[in-house]
Amino acid sequence: VRDWRLLQIAKMPNVTLYLESEMTPESVAEVGADHVLIATGSAWRRDGTGSNHPCPIPVAPEADVLTPDDLLAGKRPSGKHVAIFDDDHYYMGGVLAELLRKEDYCVSFVTPSALVSTYTKWTLEQVRIQARMLDLGVGIFANTAVTSVAADHAALACVFTGKASALPCDSIVLVTARNPIDSLYHELVTKNFALSRAGDCYGPGTIAAAVYAGRRFAEEFGGGVSTIFRREVTALA
Repeated sequence: VRDWRLLQIAKMPNVTLYLESEMTPESVAEVGADHVLIATGSAWRRDGTGSNHPCPIPVAPEADVLTPDDLLAGKRPSGKHVAIFDDDHYYMGGVLAELLRKEDYCVSFVTPSALVSTYTKWTLEQVRIQARMLDLGVGIFANTAVTSVAADHAALACVFTGKASALPCDSIVLVTARNPIDSLYHELVTKNFALSRAGDCYGPGTIAAAVYAGRRFAEEFGGGVSTIFRREVTALA
């Protein structure tokens, strides 16, 4: 998604790209723009907060806790036995489980849902994702939540009965919720810039939602209005 859009934007004569340039309030001011759109994305939480846990869970200081951001940046678990706690329920948890299994880690996949990557039922991928994980030998703990993390295990509980158990692991990957990376936005607000924000910086969501938010801003900027599609509502018989 990113690479294709960068390629298309680079072809536009009225757009200038400055890639790999970290922006500060001072550098934004130097650009001299009349209006600034902040789309700085989001970061995965590492405290267990998510759909199942509205508050952080206990995590031992010595525990090896990773997030999808860590793995995508090249960091790897400290030991071979890895637990993944997927409270996001989209594609990310399954993708990371497959990645680590292919790198010869022993992976246990824990999810409060009854299915792996349950949201992908709506994208017609769920059956293939779960079959792939089973073929790779990923251990699946469904209807189960991680309640705390220690250095050598994760404490689990059944989401229905609360029955507790322990899952030995050297490391745990928390795929739970994300926080907006919005510090630059809030700094610029205090300096009275003409300012907007979009995508995950406004509220973390899917890739499709972030792409739409950017396009909608471009279409509506300057007073334009996005096309509103009228939908037929069929009366119930």
